Order: sequence, then structure tokens, then C-alpha cells
Amino acid sequence: MNNRNQFFKRLYSSPSMLWKAGAGVLFLILSVVFALSPEIINGLTNNSRYALAALLAVWGLFRLITFYNEYKRTQDE
Repeated sequence: MNNRNQFFKRLYSSPSMLWKAGAGVLFLILSVVFALSPEIINGLTNNSRYALAALLAVWGLFRLITFYNEYKRTQDE
């Protein structure tokens, strides 16, 4: 329980970490939605739809990695 409290205490200490984590999760969810439901984006071929989903997933992972790096940097201080 104490570790979870420390995590949220550090997370709320910097609003930029909240934005990075939220954007990362949002982009990952969008990538899954675009990859699994072809009705959302009409007019794109399957290859284009999968490429867009892959780009969104990569961007979401990048945002989560930057969040993790900032979290570790605040943890070390």
C-alpha cells in the first residue's frame, strides 16, 4: 500500500507526467481500436489502416517511455 501511495504522490507532483501517461495510454487505445474495427475509418485500405495503427502504437509507447524516464528521474532526486 505504501508503494502505491508513493507512486501517486510522485505522479501528482508533476502535471506533465500525468499528461505524458494519459497521452500514451490514449494513443495505445486508439491504435487497438483502429486496428480492430475497419468501420471507424472508411476509405482506407487495410494496409493503410494497419500502418496508422502501428504509428499510433509507436507514438503511445514513446509517450509512456518518456513518462517512465521522468518518473525515474523524480524518484532518484
